[in-house]
Amino acid sequence: MKRNSVVNHVKLRTLAFSSELQIGDSRFISARNLVFAVQRESDTFFGNEGEDLLQYRIFYEPIPFLTRPPQIQTRKINFSPSIRVHTVDIIGVSASSIVHIGNTSNVRMEARIKNIRQLEKDNGNEQKEQ
Repeated sequence: MKRNSVVNHVKLRTLAFSSELQIGDSRFISARNLVFAVQRESDTFFGNEGEDLLQYRIFYEPIPFLTRPPQIQTRKINFSPSIRVHTVDIIGVSASSIVHIGNTSNVRMEARIKNIRQLEKDNGNEQKEQ
């Protein structure tokens, strides 16, 4: 038996970067977010950063998704046909995330983030990339 979701009040301050607020039932949810961030101590811009994301393994390695859920024997008793919540208060949703109120069958999420920090030379040390 599918259940109804009843929420009296939703307060969501920030929704960004491939994120979603889904109210109601859905059959399939998919969200994807690719981020390439370069942080430097100096204001130097080359203009070509992020042009070829495939040079970074994180953007092309396959993510192992579970194709079929394991068969687990369960027994559940829903004493009420509804799930009732008075208030949902959320500060922020970002980077391929979803706030979902309702039933869904399939969900696929993906977030790939590459951060590079370039520091100035310090006491004879060469510039470091992390």
